[in-house]
Amino acid sequence: MNNINKLGGIEKKLEHLWLDACKANPRRIVFPEATDLRTLEAISHLVHDKAAREIFVVGDRQSSLRAASANQTLCRELESGVTWTGDKIPDLAKQTQQIIEKNAAHRGKILDPANAEALSKDPLFQAGAMIGAGLADCALAGAVSTTAAVIRAALGTTGLAHGLKTVSGSFIMERTASNGTSAAAFLYADAGVVIEPTVEQLVDIATASVQTWRNLVPGCGFEASGREPVVAFLSFSTKGSAKHPAAEKMSAAAKLFQARHPDVATDGELQFDAALIPEIAARKCPGSAAAGRANVFIFPDLGAGNLAYKITERLAGFHAYGPILQGLVNPYSDLSRGASSHDIFMSALLNLLRV
Repeated sequence: MNNINKLGGIEKKLEHLWLDACKANPRRIVFPEATDLRTLEAISHLVHDKAAREIFVVGDRQSSLRAASANQTLCRELESGVTWTGDKIPDLAKQTQQIIEKNAAHRGKILDPANAEALSKDPLFQAGAMIGAGLADCALAGAVSTTAAVIRAALGTTGLAHGLKTVSGSFIMERTASNGTSAAAFLYADAGVVIEPTVEQLVDIATASVQTWRNLVPGCGFEASGREPVVAFLSFSTKGSAKHPAAEKMSAAAKLFQARHPDVATDGELQFDAALIPEIAARKCPGSAAAGRANVFIFPDLGAGNLAYKITERLAGFHAYGPILQGLVNPYSDLSRGASSHDIFMSALLNLLRV
């Protein structure tokens, strides 16, 4: 989550709404980065607000408390509301190795026992194993670890959602109106993981993005152009206006997605203005099921998606909520390594709401 360190009216409103939703259906969350101070501050906020049924921290109590030792209030809140795996699950490494080996076998991969044993000691893998074993409902990492490391641990433990072969990253883009309410919300994908997606990967990205939209956007206080997802596969071309393999790839992905998900309004390939603005859609692609009213935007590659979300954030006054890792069996999300403690707190709430 990016640049939401100073709370304005809508951020505070969303925070209260998300907290209420988490309290109404409390879940369990696990954090594998046990000595990162920003993470510990976010955890203490979760404890104080009673946002989760149980909060696990992978590792031992003393390491976390040493990292927070300069703030005695923080230490007291951690002591009162955190479960350290070192205290409660002494055989977590053994359980993790079993889950890693089982997951590898399920994926048809042969894993060297020595490698499995080494991975079983990794806190990122241990957090994923806790989800896989039913001990926690979601996990959050990335304040210290790379995105690649988080994804590797998630794939090695929780695995991919049924019918998907791709992990992707989305951002919910939200703009605040002058009266302090949420004026618009859109979903951008993939903006964080797959560099050059194939047609099949684009379909997976769109499928996961629709699920993310349905899980989060309508019930999380975001106002959007329609509560149901409307998917646009983006390009520099609209419905054949330019002939190029890159445009044809997006057209093919849109058609395949539509065939697999006939209940979801979709079209492609579309230029961004045709996807967003009804008047332009009426000129460029009249009769389109999605043009002019899209709210889920599928970008042709990571470069386009990543640039688009940052440009939208910096120049158009939108907030970017994410990255949200999609395509996994259970929520195991990533963070920016530049995240503040409040960014981590809000990402934790989003993760808890996805369960």
